[in-house]
Amino acid sequence: MPNPSCDITMRLSSAVKALASVYLLLTDGLSGSHGGSPEIIGPRHVHMHACLGKPLILHCDAVTNSEDGVTLIYWLVNNEFPENVPYNDTLVEPEETTLENGAILQRTLLLKNVTSEDLKSSYTCVVTNAFGMARKHMKLSEARNLKNPDCKSRKRKRRL
Repeated sequence: MPNPSCDITMRLSSAVKALASVYLLLTDGLSGSHGGSPEIIGPRHVHMHACLGKPLILHCDAVTNSEDGVTLIYWLVNNEFPENVPYNDTLVEPEETTLENGAILQRTLLLKNVTSEDLKSSYTCVVTNAFGMARKHMKLSEARNLKNPDCKSRKRKRRL
């Protein structure tokens, strides 16, 4: 009979972060803090063109809407934390940044070298606090050379 504890795919550090975050959210929510659900700044569904073999930065900005509560912002790739994605050596999730005394959170996801596997993936920015959750969904497609001059042509030149 399989051992259920062997089925856990999250790394220990991710599990600890997630549990600590849930604890903070619950205690903040029970302490009577005032605020509302976080809100994504900009569209919630984004389709981006990416150049294969080039770096790409995905941006997510959100308003916390919570005066004294904890608000978390993080990325998921195919509904998993980036560090759990099999090809995670191409993904980097730098620390979050804040603006306006913590009222606005920013988080980026760096794809060091866009691959065809990245084009098949879904990217979700999640922002959550004790009052609710907001998500931004992103999909990628290959940029065509005519639309994006930064992409080099992948066609081979014919020899005469």
